[in-house]
Amino acid sequence: MKTKVVLTVVAAVLFVLAVLALPAAAKELPAQLPDPDGKAPDTTKPIKVYILAGQSNMCGMAAISGAKCHYQGVYLSADPDAPGTFAVWLARGNYRIMPHGIYLSADPGAAKGAADSIYKGKYDPAANYDTLTPEKTETIALGTSQGALPAIPGEHTHVVRACIDVPDSGTYSLYPGDGDSSYNVTELDGKEVYRKNVGEEAVHQKVDLVAGKRYPIRITYLKGGSTAFFLSRLDLSGKGDLETVTKKDKKFQNVVDDKGNWTVSNDVYYYDARISFKGSQLTAISNGKTVGPELQFGHIMGYFHDEEVLLIKTAMGNRALGYDFRPPSSGRTDPNSKWEGLEYRLMIEGVHKTLDDIKNIVPGYKGQGHEIAGFFWWQGHKDSFSPELIAEYEKNLVNLINDIRAEFKAPKMPVVVATVGFGGYNMSDKFLGILKAQMAVSDPARHPDFAGNVRSVDTRAFWREVDDSPGNADYHYNKNAETYMLVGDAAGRAMVDLIQGVKPAAGTTAEPAEPVKQPAASHPASRPADDKAARAALKPIIANVMIPEYIAKNRDALSSEASGEKGKKAVVFPTGALDGLAEYYKNAGVDEYGWHAFGPSRYDMKWHYYSFDPNEKKPLDAGGWRFRKVTYPEGMTNWFAADFDAEKAGWKTGLAPFGQVNGKLEPLGKCGTESICGCGVPPKTLWEKEVLLVRGTFRLPPARQGYRYRVLVGGGSHVKGGEGYAIYINGKQLIACPSGVSKNQGGQARGTFIDKDFVKDFQGGEVTIAATSFLNRSKDVPQGHFSIWMEEMKVPPLGR
Repeated sequence: MKTKVVLTVVAAVLFVLAVLALPAAAKELPAQLPDPDGKAPDTTKPIKVYILAGQSNMCGMAAISGAKCHYQGVYLSADPDAPGTFAVWLARGNYRIMPHGIYLSADPGAAKGAADSIYKGKYDPAANYDTLTPEKTETIALGTSQGALPAIPGEHTHVVRACIDVPDSGTYSLYPGDGDSSYNVTELDGKEVYRKNVGEEAVHQKVDLVAGKRYPIRITYLKGGSTAFFLSRLDLSGKGDLETVTKKDKKFQNVVDDKGNWTVSNDVYYYDARISFKGSQLTAISNGKTVGPELQFGHIMGYFHDEEVLLIKTAMGNRALGYDFRPPSSGRTDPNSKWEGLEYRLMIEGVHKTLDDIKNIVPGYKGQGHEIAGFFWWQGHKDSFSPELIAEYEKNLVNLINDIRAEFKAPKMPVVVATVGFGGYNMSDKFLGILKAQMAVSDPARHPDFAGNVRSVDTRAFWREVDDSPGNADYHYNKNAETYMLVGDAAGRAMVDLIQGVKPAAGTTAEPAEPVKQPAASHPASRPADDKAARAALKPIIANVMIPEYIAKNRDALSSEASGEKGKKAVVFPTGALDGLAEYYKNAGVDEYGWHAFGPSRYDMKWHYYSFDPNEKKPLDAGGWRFRKVTYPEGMTNWFAADFDAEKAGWKTGLAPFGQVNGKLEPLGKCGTESICGCGVPPKTLWEKEVLLVRGTFRLPPARQGYRYRVLVGGGSHVKGGEGYAIYINGKQLIACPSGVSKNQGGQARGTFIDKDFVKDFQGGEVTIAATSFLNRSKDVPQGHFSIWMEEMKVPPLGR
């Protein structure tokens, strides 16, 4: 009995000792942090100081507000041939085509398609087709533009029933049918949302749809025809800025109060020790007009600590760990460079200066001192462009951590490393190399000294694509505020775990596996002008929505161009709003409105020509364009007049292109015979001296009503590829363009429109065209390429 008592006492003592040895209960962080509580912090304990460092993204590049939709229009199509995105170049239009589902029922396992019930007899608005027996019912591919409703002999009525869903919640307008089949009555979830009676305009009712929910739809067709069906998104707002993420998407509610104002932390202070050298109580606008990971990181640390918290951020864009941030322990690769290691030294200097002046930086400082509580590192973009820096990234990061700990005499300072996340799980190999190195530093098998005090956070899951973001710069995570908030949130929670001794989940500290490539979109990106199937699939969308919207938006410019009126300014790149409209029609499969040759081909036009070096010299090193007023040779003052006799003046004859490169018949560029520039076509006639004069009389068909005309100049659409020029029609100056090309024009040709006053000159059957230009100089090498021709374009219909 005595022995039992002794053993019981010993067990009790051991139990008490074990309990005393356990860490204090960990403070749990809720998934959604509350708003800052406003309570006064404990100022009897040292201020907890966290150092945040890295390159541009640690600076904070997420948009706070102002996000705009990247697309001029967003449409949903169930047609498998519809492309994901496409651009109408001249119209400056960029559109997104997203897939959506059409199913036979709302059942989760329902097959795709719609049930088409065909009833005998003409449509009767008083009939209840749900109680009538159809003649037949077939499954059709509703939404396929090239499909057609099945038919039976005699008059009949189609009632199509299905369920649809949408990939994104939003406000939409439905477009059932195309052509004859657009005459129908459509009900969605029992409510009429579309009606187009025969001979009348369509009436649309906008509808709010929730992503993932299946809505019953019934389309009663008044005529047969195409099975086309699509939806147009109406609420094209931007995504991914902080206002949208918090106030619309209702995420991270701790940074915005019930009135929609940004919350202000009373116990967390933020100070930029590298760029602005300013600070404030932590709020969404502490960083200025953009926000970084410090916002959510600071909120977490403020929630966790009872003491005051000071965040010191020292970050600058375009900085490499292996060079700019190179820590002392990594040694020098370029001892004579003042730049190598400079960012590291500025980081240390900035933190020390901040701490030395802490009494003036932290409001209400009471002399309680400070404690270096942790280090948060987010960087890696610049190193990824150097195989050498990728190879030594892990070593440099280990040295960085050790050197900072030694500098601030904090040997076990908790460190959180946020990895690169560019591209998410579709990350490119060069970034994956950096990510592996960043994950490796927290692997206890590789770095046992870092076990329990260094944690890496894989940020790939936080990547957001351009469509869901305010920007399109991948190196700034497309300026997506949700990405930056998620990174800050994950880093803050990892920091708290380190402080509390919470071990990471199994497998999270090992080297990451090769990325699992995400599946391709259902509708791959394609330019419909190059894809007949895609063009056909998009035809109803382009014809019924895009074209009318484009016409309405550009009504004045379209009308002015169609009238042939002369503009206030000379047009030297003859494209405009009508070209954009023609491009829309082309994408819809209608090619009749593009530009076509008017008269002979430019390479078949026979010209009289003359070249000379003018008395008005311009030194080669004078700079600027060489087109200038010159004195013409004797007897050639009126060289452009309709009655000038070129043969009598001793002019030669030749074919375009006229040109040279350093005196040789060599092409000026790489554009081929099919390009509008044509600078890659070898000159047929040597352009011998600086000034070129050409003229010719050509028999042309009469100009037509409903068309417009232009004269084009080839060989001069590239940087330093062409000089100024002047063009005359029947002795009258059509245009004088004194300058050349200072930047690539992306396939546009120079020249000018032929306004209605000059169109009269094309009614007589023969037209005399004259032009002049100057040789260009590139590095003192004379070069030039010149051709001239005419085109006509049928004016597209402008609607009502």
